[in-house]
Amino acid sequence: MATPFESIQQLIKTMNGSSSISTEMKAAAAEGLGYAGGADARAALIRVINGSSSIAVEVKTAAAKALGHAASR
Repeated sequence: MATPFESIQQLIKTMNGSSSISTEMKAAAAEGLGYAGGADARAALIRVINGSSSIAVEVKTAAAKALGHAASR
């Protein structure tokens, strides 16, 4: 079983993943980070929101919503 830290790192890796990972999976990973909370999750979500225009709008939107959840955790 993964530790909470390992789980968050895997979600970050999925959210930031290559083009072989679907937009839906990346958005779901962002949502998971919002529920997990913590400094690492919040920092990763902020990086996606402020990231390049090559990041799908759906992923940025999911990250912004997730940041609202993560801020309270």
